[in-house]
Amino acid sequence: MRRALFFLLALFLFAGVGWSQKKTITVTGVIISSADKEPVIAASVSCVEFPTTGTLTDVNGRFTLKLPDAAKNLTISCIGFNKLKLPIASGEMKITLQAEEQVIKDVVITGYGNTRKSAFAGSATTISTKNMKDVPTTSLEDKLTGAIAGVAVNSNSGQPGSIATVRIRGLGSINAGSDPLYVIDGVPVNNSSASIFEYAKGGMSPLSTINSNDIENITVIKDAGAAALYGSRAANGVVVITTKSGRAGKTHYNFKADWGSSDMAIDYRPTLSAEKRNELIRHGYTKYYSELRDQAGQLLYPNATDVATQVEKTIGTAIAKPWSGYTDWRKILLRNGASQNYEFSVSGGGEKTKFYTSMSYADQKGISLASDFNRLTGSFNVSHTDRRLELKARMLFAKTKQHTSSEGGAYANPIFGVSATLTPSNYPFKEDGSYNNSFSGNNNINPLFATTQNFSETQLTRVYPSLEATFTVFPWLKLRQNVSYDYTNSQEAVWWDPRQGDGEAANGVFQRSNLERATLTTQSQLYANHDFGKHHLSGVASFESEAFDQLNIYIWGTDFPSYLKYELGNAGNSSGSTDVDKTRMLSFLVKGDYAYDDRYILGASARWDGSSRLAPAHRWGLFWSLSGSWNIGKEKFMKSLEPILSDTRLRLSYGANGTLPYGYYSHLSLYSFGYNYNGGTGASESALGSPNLSWEKNKAFNLGLDFRLFNRVGVTFDYYNRLTTDLLLYKSISGTTGFSSELQNVGSMRNTGFEVELRSTNISTDKFSWSTTFSLGHNKNTLLRYDGVQTVRINDTWIHEVDHPYNAYYLAEYAGVDPNTGKAQYYSNKYDEVKKTYDRTLVTDGSKAHRRRIDDKPFDPTFTGGLINNITWGPVDINFTLSYSLGGYLYDSAIALYKDGNEEVLNLAIPKYYDINKIWKQVGDKTELPSFEPTNTYTYSTRFLRPTDHLRLKNFTIGFTAPKRWTEKIGVNTLRLYAAGNNLLTWKDKMLVVDPEQRGFVAYGTPPLRTVTFGLQVGI
Repeated sequence: MRRALFFLLALFLFAGVGWSQKKTITVTGVIISSADKEPVIAASVSCVEFPTTGTLTDVNGRFTLKLPDAAKNLTISCIGFNKLKLPIASGEMKITLQAEEQVIKDVVITGYGNTRKSAFAGSATTISTKNMKDVPTTSLEDKLTGAIAGVAVNSNSGQPGSIATVRIRGLGSINAGSDPLYVIDGVPVNNSSASIFEYAKGGMSPLSTINSNDIENITVIKDAGAAALYGSRAANGVVVITTKSGRAGKTHYNFKADWGSSDMAIDYRPTLSAEKRNELIRHGYTKYYSELRDQAGQLLYPNATDVATQVEKTIGTAIAKPWSGYTDWRKILLRNGASQNYEFSVSGGGEKTKFYTSMSYADQKGISLASDFNRLTGSFNVSHTDRRLELKARMLFAKTKQHTSSEGGAYANPIFGVSATLTPSNYPFKEDGSYNNSFSGNNNINPLFATTQNFSETQLTRVYPSLEATFTVFPWLKLRQNVSYDYTNSQEAVWWDPRQGDGEAANGVFQRSNLERATLTTQSQLYANHDFGKHHLSGVASFESEAFDQLNIYIWGTDFPSYLKYELGNAGNSSGSTDVDKTRMLSFLVKGDYAYDDRYILGASARWDGSSRLAPAHRWGLFWSLSGSWNIGKEKFMKSLEPILSDTRLRLSYGANGTLPYGYYSHLSLYSFGYNYNGGTGASESALGSPNLSWEKNKAFNLGLDFRLFNRVGVTFDYYNRLTTDLLLYKSISGTTGFSSELQNVGSMRNTGFEVELRSTNISTDKFSWSTTFSLGHNKNTLLRYDGVQTVRINDTWIHEVDHPYNAYYLAEYAGVDPNTGKAQYYSNKYDEVKKTYDRTLVTDGSKAHRRRIDDKPFDPTFTGGLINNITWGPVDINFTLSYSLGGYLYDSAIALYKDGNEEVLNLAIPKYYDINKIWKQVGDKTELPSFEPTNTYTYSTRFLRPTDHLRLKNFTIGFTAPKRWTEKIGVNTLRLYAAGNNLLTWKDKMLVVDPEQRGFVAYGTPPLRTVTFGLQVGI
């Protein structure tokens, strides 16, 4: 399968490679007279309209410009295309502009100014949102999948609005968080889950409050050369988001709408039909009773009639057809999702004042009856320049509402029900129409009742205003002040109906949580930029402060008089609690860059962060970086190679950044109140502080090489070595303290790897263009030190061992089916301390199979990446992304489903995995599956490790833009129709029945959605 994946990726990358030309448009202008001032022409993307200092008229697309006499040059600035300066010619001028898309790729946006790619010595990738604007998903993280080498995105849940896990260059921390830092318009923002309750494992992502069409571009910073600018929060990489702003020119109005439907992206945990399930159960019990003997060794049921009678007595009700006929639970508890999305934006302005504003509404229904997400967003971005002062004001606003189903092993989880605990012999209603409450495999909880009568709701309000003022002191020196306020308010409500299920024992349970988070950030910055001769100097000095406040109010009530009255005022019993958390941070930053002749670039930065999360003696941390770049392609000795090899650059960076403890007060010894002593209130020590707690330190080395082949294929290669020291781990301590462990800076870990990005312009003509980007990333994680005492720590089915990956499976080793007994067999793997080897004796008793570290089936994939194709053919545009992963394994921990016919099977669904033609039946059979019978037991073993190798058509968009000659007749500039899809196709191992983008031990999470939408876009 892996060879097939690589072959398919190579085929997409190199097939159809042809002659390459510049993508161009043509503008015709007639010059009537000239002037002593150089005119500047600004235009829309279509270049239909040219506001200018001169006089402009438009007749049938021919632009006549009256200018003063002495003008010699004409500068044309067209939004979406490169600026062009050329001498004025008399008569008609034919002007060709190059698309700006290449320019976007050649700029790195770090949040502390923009840098040309050729002058950037670090490792970062900037992508435009142009080709992801139609992807039908509310998850911004999901749109990064397969787009950037070294960035792995894993889905936690397929419920709309849920959080996805993003890892940049591997696992960077264990107890201090491994998520990247998110920066919006230069200011770090909070991205912790907005959900306190964990009944839905995916939570709610604050990034789901952002409309991706309000984003201009996204930069992912991966090395310390640029990440060190953010100091303590950037050890796991930085995702810099730049929102759209206005541009000078005619006011443009844009409306976009789409509608679509969703279903499961994979065939998630398919189960046997009623008939096949009945056949398998009957077979298992027939075999069991026909071989059952008493203590004397005599058969208890010596003839077939006796066996059949006992079998039917045992399994009769378990396979019986209910009054309604056999039940298809998927049709009852699940549905096809639906989505709708509406967006409206206005942008424009003059030379001094520019603006961009938008509003959008999105509504998405998940595949569960209780799962949906809707969002209202607004944005406003205005800038004004008055002589040497530039003012910017931004505002992002969002109001979201998310309803979720329970997940995991909760009996109210519909995914759990249709996969495991509900059989075709169950039905949600009795014959009289009332709810059935007899579900032996589901703890007698009716999942349809739980899904429709209970609810879990999260409402999130986010307001993110920022003000920025930039004063030009000298042409080479600017002073900038930024103030931003990131405010989120999350209100959650959970209701468990008193009539049955979770709320029955307490006569109804209602819970509310109000989580309020606010972050006030200020940045006072000084920017310097100066050229003299072939030398270029630039620098930044910044003072920053961050104040974070969090208030959580939790209240609950029980004993309700009616299932219709669930507010707390109706509760017979109620209680509540509140929590207040505060953290503060101060930072000082200096950064300098030097370039000579655009060939040799040097950079350095230093940042001091002080955080209230640490004890005063360890509060301040110094984070720094050094970087250098050599533009080899500009050397004279490279000139002869330019037709083959060009734009060659060597990059080198090394630096240190850090990570804070996850807890706000981990360094403090804490007391908690509310304990009762002899009828009075009291306090008890609740946390053992760690007064020596300090920063985790991350030292990263990056070596990069960039070049172009045949002026067509751009290649970027990066090798990195990322060492984490003072790793925060819980070290075991004496129980006499009242605690079992203490958080200390005792460990160390290393991530090494490489990344490759290929950008190919396959074909580029005026009528047809095709470009391809291929990315591949490899990361190796190694635990170097645990706590200074232990070198191995085993956590049930996990093992953390020095000199090996931190996450490794610890399981019995499966050895197939014993052909003599039909039992699952395992290698003993008892370790011989003298011979230093493992005993490879085969055993069928799982309790005698010793667990060991599984090295050949790792947790982390060996390779991840993607393949992006952008095609334009006249009015038709096609964009699609393939994402892939190779070499990783997950553990299918749906334990109840894999007990090989254990007696529990009578109350459970049976997965299609159990094909009656593949199970062992008699001595000598060499089969794929063990004998299916009620005496079998379950053993955690490599049998249930599944490869996550996969290739996924992550997104696909096809659009048609009506020609100008059509749209002009109805008074619009742009009219586009499109169809888009997300998670359309997935190629994976047939044994893997869960999402291949998941990691670790996977049970009953909501699978990802396959969504198809149809939409239109109108621009005026």
